[in-house]
Amino acid sequence: MPRSIAFRQVDVFTRVPMLGNPVAVVLDGTGLSADEMQRLARWTNLSETTFVLPSEHADYCLRIFTPLRELPFAGHPTIGSAHAVIEAAIVTPRHGALTQECLAGTIALRVEADGRIFARAPRPAVHAVELDLDRLSAAIGAPLVAAPPPAVVDVGAVWLIAQVPSVEALAAARADLAAVDAISLAAGAIGISAFAIDARAEAPERVRVRSWAPGAGVPEDPACGSGNAALGGYLGATGLLARTGRAYVASQGREVGRDARISVAALGPGEVEIGGHAVTMIEGTLRLD
Repeated sequence: MPRSIAFRQVDVFTRVPMLGNPVAVVLDGTGLSADEMQRLARWTNLSETTFVLPSEHADYCLRIFTPLRELPFAGHPTIGSAHAVIEAAIVTPRHGALTQECLAGTIALRVEADGRIFARAPRPAVHAVELDLDRLSAAIGAPLVAAPPPAVVDVGAVWLIAQVPSVEALAAARADLAAVDAISLAAGAIGISAFAIDARAEAPERVRVRSWAPGAGVPEDPACGSGNAALGGYLGATGLLARTGRAYVASQGREVGRDARISVAALGPGEVEIGGHAVTMIEGTLRLD
C-alpha cells in the first residue's frame, strides 16, 4: 500500500501569504530514512523541509533538511513547524510554551497572544575570522563597514556576518554566488548574512538583512531565522545593540519579491530569541511508494 503522510506548507515571518519564507512540514516522519528525507527535501525544492518525529526529551523532534544537507538548527523551519504541529493538534502549548528537539539540542518556544511564535536560538558563539574585506565586499556586491569587523557566528547553523553601511547599498547588492560559496566554505560557514542598520528614527524595521547560502542550495534566503539569530548574537558581542535596541524588527526578502518581518530579542548575554507570524498555504497528504 502506498504511504500517505500529512503535509503542510507554511509561509513564515509574515501575516500575508506569499510574502514570507515557505517551509514544507512533513507531520509524521516516522519510518522515513534519512535518505528518503533528503530526497523529499530535494523534491520540494524549498530552502528547508522538516520532518516531525516523536521525542523523549521534548514535545516533538524536528529534522531539518535543505535540498543538499541536513541542518542542526534553522529558524524559519522551527517557527513554521511549530505553527504546523499546533494547528494540526499534534502538540498543545502549556501556558504558551513548548519545546522542540533537534540536532542542536532542545529549543524552547513560546506563543504570543498575537499569534507570533518565538524560538530561543542555541547560544550564539561569536568568533573572529581572518579574511580579505575587499574580497568579501566584491562577493556580496556591496561596500562593507570595517569596524566592527565581520565575524563567524554559530547558532547551530554557522553564518558569516558582515555590515553594509546603508540599507540602500544592501538593497543594491548583487552577489557573486560562487565567490560567496568559496568564502563561506573557507570560514566554516553555511553562508553570508549581510545587514544594514536603518538610521532613520521613524523606521519601523531597525535592521535590513540579506542572506546567501548557495552551498546549501539556497542562492538567497527570503527570510532567514538562523541568520537573524546569528546577527542578534553579533550585535550583542559588538555593542551594536545600542543602535538597534535589545528588541527590534528586521526586514528581509524585498530583493527577491518577499516582505518578511523577523522579531529579534536579545534576552541577555548570549541569549537570542527570534520570532514572527506564520500562515499555512497548503494542507494535504504526500503519497509515497
